Amino acid sequence: MRRSLLIAIVAVVSLVIALILIPHSCPTRFSSPPPKVSTVNSTTTPIKYVIIIILENHSFDNIYGVYPFGTPPIINNITLSLMRPLGLGAYLGEVSYANSVMLEDPWEGYRNYHVDWNFGAMNGFINGSGSRSMVYLSYEQVPLLWDYAEEYVLADNYFSPDLATTMPNRISYLVGYPVPMFGASGCRVSFNQTILYQLTEYNISWAYFDYGYRQDQPLPPYPLSLIPGSSRYSNHYFNTSVFLEDLRDGNLPSISFLMFTGGDGHDDHSALDLHPPFNLTQGQVNLAYFIDAIEDSPYWNSTVIFITFDEGGGFFDQVPPPIIYNYGLNPGCEDGYLSKLGLPYYNVLGERVPLLIISPYAKESWIDNYSLSGYTLLAFIDYNWHLPYLTPIVANSDLNGLLMAFNFSQTPRPPIILTPLNWTYPIPLQYPVHYGYVALIKGNYTGYTLLYRLGIINDTVYQYVMQFNDTNT
Repeated sequence: MRRSLLIAIVAVVSLVIALILIPHSCPTRFSSPPPKVSTVNSTTTPIKYVIIIILENHSFDNIYGVYPFGTPPIINNITLSLMRPLGLGAYLGEVSYANSVMLEDPWEGYRNYHVDWNFGAMNGFINGSGSRSMVYLSYEQVPLLWDYAEEYVLADNYFSPDLATTMPNRISYLVGYPVPMFGASGCRVSFNQTILYQLTEYNISWAYFDYGYRQDQPLPPYPLSLIPGSSRYSNHYFNTSVFLEDLRDGNLPSISFLMFTGGDGHDDHSALDLHPPFNLTQGQVNLAYFIDAIEDSPYWNSTVIFITFDEGGGFFDQVPPPIIYNYGLNPGCEDGYLSKLGLPYYNVLGERVPLLIISPYAKESWIDNYSLSGYTLLAFIDYNWHLPYLTPIVANSDLNGLLMAFNFSQTPRPPIILTPLNWTYPIPLQYPVHYGYVALIKGNYTGYTLLYRLGIINDTVYQYVMQFNDTNT
């Protein structure tokens, strides 16, 4: 009890700090024409508004490896009824409890992450990202994230787009195919390859909101600043304060990218995007502030919020990312490791990261075990607004697995407003649930047979990877 009170006090203090950091002066929109209003009168689902929040550098096991019981374990009627993700389990002897809201930043880099991965063995983290990678968090450090998992949907088989760093992952989230070698010779993208251009062409309203973005700055927000042609769409870029204004004034676009990376056109960070070593409590206070504003708005009954991470940041995770066929979309953007092995048409997805699905139609306390990725979020947008899939990778990213997270026939669930005073885990459930088991659903790991046949990985590693093809248990 004393510890919970301390957490609440720290959170309230952090709330004050965060609210100071959040620009609340709402700048006027550009004098150029406003974003087009969608002429599409119907969506496939009751969802009319999609909000995508991409945070920074945490793997699934780092945040949810010991969910739902935690450290020290909370075993009560709530936690015993929750569905359980594929967590750390036997790996607890290899990782340690961080017991701090401020983590040391593991070594990051394209090569580091491939050493971590070790062709699917997932045993190279000490060599690749350092000993600081082998830590996990619990409800005392990330109570808000655990409460959202408890109340809505947590995907435990969701992967970032590339086994690479922030820049290529954030660009891949926009273009619908892996660009791990972005910036290298031959790997270039343009704005007309992005989901944003597609939305513009089909007259679906969208906006890119980023903390720190200034109306008068010369560069678009990051990573759009790296994509040629993006400056022409400056009337779609705003500070996050304008997002709050749009909620109040009824101007929310159909698709919102809500980011906290700094917004000045560079890869900057603060506590608001949860990047180590910043205070995790402060970032959660900021996140709750925006989620509460959404849930407390007239938009709530027709909205879905996807909260995820751009990449694992070098933190340990046990699940090997799938190898996917890239359809030769951009020959200069293949995974360098696989290309050198004679597999230029294949890419390794990034590390397993959390995905929270918050919506009045999201199932309560449900774990989505289907094999999903950042490309699946783009598939949902295309599917919902009757658009052609942006790329073949998007089309084959298991949209059906994502749709399983929803019950669109149910009455929209009422908002759950969380503040530092009521987010001590676990919080009461809206409705009684009785899952109490771990559900494993067959993943997409057939790509590893290519490495096995080429003799790149041995039988022991191959069997380890293929164990994640287990069906429901």
